[in-house]
Amino acid sequence: MIQLIDIVDCDALHKCIVKPEACRKAVLVQDAGEKNDLFALLMVDDRRAVLVRQGSMNLAVSGGGGMLKLQMFRHQLDKSGIRAKELRFCAPGTYATHLNADAERFDPQWFVPASFPDLVDRFTAWRAGRATW
Repeated sequence: MIQLIDIVDCDALHKCIVKPEACRKAVLVQDAGEKNDLFALLMVDDRRAVLVRQGSMNLAVSGGGGMLKLQMFRHQLDKSGIRAKELRFCAPGTYATHLNADAERFDPQWFVPASFPDLVDRFTAWRAGRATW
């Protein structure tokens, strides 16, 4: 189990009780059943993380608010020195079922194989610096 230390919005990392500089990796977690449902875990270590709420960022869009929030989130990660990023997929409905309220833990067993190859490609381009967002 991963203990959730804090829960923040993607554009409010500065309000987090854990400084982003203390996080070693950002794990973007995409719902395997819905392309528009993306949240993140900022990993402090293997057992503790900050949950970045679902609802603002979106890997599936090519414009609009979801893309702007993703750009802003990426800028915050880069500014904080968090260079390690990965994309994982979770079982459909994981966020709504287990994390939407005041969750305290994330179970790695909720991770599932990738279900949207186009999003994997977009994330790979984003991480490699080939995507502008």
